[in-house]
Amino acid sequence: MATPELDYTGSQGGLLGMAFAAGWSIATAMWLGMGALIWRLFFEPRIKELKGQNDALQRRIEQLEVMLMLHGPQQLRQAMQAVTSEIHLDHREERE
Repeated sequence: MATPELDYTGSQGGLLGMAFAAGWSIATAMWLGMGALIWRLFFEPRIKELKGQNDALQRRIEQLEVMLMLHGPQQLRQAMQAVTSEIHLDHREERE
């Protein structure tokens, strides 16, 4: 049994183009669906966990800074106060 010749520039070519487009769109939809599933299962929980860790570490840094301000040497306290003042000025300029 011989396979018929396909006319790529005629009506059969259009059918082949439509078949290719349908296969491509199904495959793309499948990959996008898999990507969304992987994102939801693996990446989103990890991002939330890291944000929680970041918040906890930020609070600890603030605690340590307060301890240094209260119990550190005078020169360190003066330097920290200067930096804190600069930060407040930068934030004030950003709001304006």
